[in-house]
Amino acid sequence: MNTSKKIGIFILLLSLQTGVASARDTLMGDIVFPNSGADAAQGEFLAGVKSLHSFQFDAARMAFERAQEIDPSFALAYWGQAMSDNHPLWAQQDMEAASAALTRLAPTYQARLASAASEKEKAFIAAIEILYFSPGDKLQRDFAYSEHMARMHERWPDDDEVAIFYALSILGTVRPGDQGYRRQALAASISQTVFARNENHPGAAHFIIHSFDDPDHAILALPAATVYAGIAPAAAHALHMPSHIFLQLGRWEDVVASNIEAYAAAFASNKKFGLSEGREDFHTLSWLAYANLMLGRVDAASENLDLAQAALERNPGSGRVAIGYLNMRGRHIIESAQWDDFELADADSVEGSHANWVAVVGMSAAYRGNASRAQAAIDRLATLAEQADEAGRAYDAKKIAILGKEVVALLSLSKGEVQRAIDVARAAEVRDMRAPSGPPDPMKPAVELLGDILLAADRPVEAIAAYQRSLQWIPKRTPSIKGLAAATMRAGYKEAAGEDISK
Repeated sequence: MNTSKKIGIFILLLSLQTGVASARDTLMGDIVFPNSGADAAQGEFLAGVKSLHSFQFDAARMAFERAQEIDPSFALAYWGQAMSDNHPLWAQQDMEAASAALTRLAPTYQARLASAASEKEKAFIAAIEILYFSPGDKLQRDFAYSEHMARMHERWPDDDEVAIFYALSILGTVRPGDQGYRRQALAASISQTVFARNENHPGAAHFIIHSFDDPDHAILALPAATVYAGIAPAAAHALHMPSHIFLQLGRWEDVVASNIEAYAAAFASNKKFGLSEGREDFHTLSWLAYANLMLGRVDAASENLDLAQAALERNPGSGRVAIGYLNMRGRHIIESAQWDDFELADADSVEGSHANWVAVVGMSAAYRGNASRAQAAIDRLATLAEQADEAGRAYDAKKIAILGKEVVALLSLSKGEVQRAIDVARAAEVRDMRAPSGPPDPMKPAVELLGDILLAADRPVEAIAAYQRSLQWIPKRTPSIKGLAAATMRAGYKEAAGEDISK
């Protein structure tokens, strides 16, 4: 059965499932959160909190709004709505929406504090104030908020909700390019303590996965990954998150299975809540396509890409959908080596300003011997890297610079400048970047490209070392495994022939 039919079946099952049992109770896990809200509002409030734990932010907001309608004086219902406007792992915040929600509770911070009935509820109200309105930029506010949650955890160490929101606040201070693992380890230890008390807690399983989402620690999250989808099967993000660990462990069949279900749930959720496409749906679909490519299922990955193209056609004005589609298409071209004669679009267009796609145009041009177009792509990437750096996006600038070096290396190889290709590819090697939390980013791992170039240069021993480094960074990645096998075989042949393979 092809993946499109499987996805259709899962969408049908999800629609039947939501008709039998509400996603506001048993399908989102179990939590305990005592509060002073009206009894009639508790179901909606708990549904909102559980949705927060699984990053179902739209569903959370709607549940908290329903709780407010039932009990307009329910302080934590407004806290929850403001929490739904903060996306900690993406450093995103809708301050206007959160402010509007909190102002509906009371016009001033002091009045909002007075509306909270207990010391713990007042502490949560103080926390949301810090998260949105304390001095400094988003990162400074995230650190201040996490420090407040630490004090709450010290005061109420046995409260699972305080603990889990504290663990998430720690993860919310981590930014791309940060060094060290101390914060992730602390968040993991707190989440594991809650998980040991309540294996059906959605936040505990979820944040264990995020804390251990790298090749070195992923195995520690496998118990949580294997149960999280069952804890919250109505949440697309919960269905998807186990695949973070499966991917780090190279369990490609499990990645496929997780994301077939997750994409179907995300697609159904978009229809149910009237949400725009290009968010969780594209995220899960792109992971599904990548796993199919790792399994050599190019036709299945093409079906996934067709679904993305259909979404693009349904949403011609959506930049988010266009970028999601370009990322999927670009990865498909790189992994399947289906190089074509792509034009370099104008710099002010989505295609011409999206670094990943510009790199694919440049790589294709290099492989097809179009040196002028490859050089144009290199120049465009240099401009995009400079713009990212000037905008304060140093990590993005670094990734774009690596993409530029990759195109330079391939162009040099196509011109017969083998040593320059090797030198540039070595300079692009991404050992000093963090391991990817998902499909590789940049899309072509630079160290893997170095291995490819060394193999093309008939330097198999050096290629072996490059592929081995690539597999440390992205375990069980199929192109690196194939490259390693080819390089090992080539080295064996050369050794058997008595050639000097030390060069």
